[in-house]
Amino acid sequence: MRYIKVIRMSGSYFAREFEKNEKSKKAIKIREVDEETAAEQFIYGEATIKVIFEDLDREPIELSNESDEELIRRYLGTKFLSK
Repeated sequence: MRYIKVIRMSGSYFAREFEKNEKSKKAIKIREVDEETAAEQFIYGEATIKVIFEDLDREPIELSNESDEELIRRYLGTKFLSK
């Protein structure tokens, strides 16, 4: 699964990307999800999270459960660290 975390000046949220069939107008659908859902899938190694900085001109960061713990702690929080 692929989740995204959008960080903006007013806060942040998690969303999940769904790929739709070829006939649809938009190939990718994005739905907002709960942080706990994203954290659970991330810890089990079943998901990656792409951190997008909406208001800044920074490149997105791709994180998985094998990424550096300091990066996970900084961009996602301690809920996303395996115990």
